[in-house]
Amino acid sequence: MTEMTKPTWVKMKEPELKKVILELSEKHSPSQIGFILRDQYGIPSTKVFGKKLKAYMTELGIEVNEDLENAEKKVTKMKEHLKNNITDRHAKHKFQHAQSRLNITRKYFGISAKESREK
Repeated sequence: MTEMTKPTWVKMKEPELKKVILELSEKHSPSQIGFILRDQYGIPSTKVFGKKLKAYMTELGIEVNEDLENAEKKVTKMKEHLKNNITDRHAKHKFQHAQSRLNITRKYFGISAKESREK
């Protein structure tokens, strides 16, 4: 595996990058931060500075579990849909799949259902 070198057009330094990541993390998810850094700041990847985006976020004290949040969001949206549309069998089946995916994700990250309800 070859080492990534910093492209010549990237003028931003690592402390500036950390500042930008900290500002963007207040409103955006990690995947959105990557797109914003690429599109607006011209940084192809944070790896050119030596670390992945997740490493920078943990260094700054930002703990975001995007997979778990997305799974929880999907389950809550489907619950709301099923409250209004009781006879929607297809949605009920998809809800069961989403609930299962949420449980699998929680188990993967070592989070019990009781812990996630407390947050």
